[in-house]
Amino acid sequence: MALIRSVTVGERIIDLHKFSGEVVEEKKWSTTQVSGGGGGYNAGSGQRNPVTIASVSQTHDQFFLKNAGGQEMAVEMTDAGLALRKGHRVTVFWGILQGEKSGLYVAIYNHATNSITKIEPAIESLTAKRTSGLVLVAWIVCIFGICLYGLGIIGIVALLIGGSKRKRRNKELADTLRAAVDGAIAEAKSD
Repeated sequence: MALIRSVTVGERIIDLHKFSGEVVEEKKWSTTQVSGGGGGYNAGSGQRNPVTIASVSQTHDQFFLKNAGGQEMAVEMTDAGLALRKGHRVTVFWGILQGEKSGLYVAIYNHATNSITKIEPAIESLTAKRTSGLVLVAWIVCIFGICLYGLGIIGIVALLIGGSKRKRRNKELADTLRAAVDGAIAEAKSD
């Protein structure tokens, strides 16, 4: 579990770590959450209410790595789309915001299959600037401004422009971390 580099992403510093080892045990399973609603009879219209059912499935991966020194690491992920099995040599990368104790897995390199899995939601989560509470208040004020005076349209246009700039900036920040992860993967390939 070695720190391989620190990456400055905007105002944040993200420490990239890696661990390489052989998969000594692995398990994959899926879960499904089902929800529903509706049904019954609408007394006012005399019609039946439709029944709606929705489901969300997730795939979970859990595997254990053991390095040459005998040190082990357990890894658990959801919806990463991993393809690995016992005996494969794998390098796991994760990022930790400086000052934090734990972080998020950002990539996995499987040496046996020469495949790279990047965990995009984790990369974006580590780098994205959050929307401030003031922006949310501004949206509410603009909506009331439209209802009361019609002037809120100007505010909404300004908020949309600001949101577009924030989205572009977040993409640039994520690209910085992606480039660092790509460099770390390239180094792991040569190990």
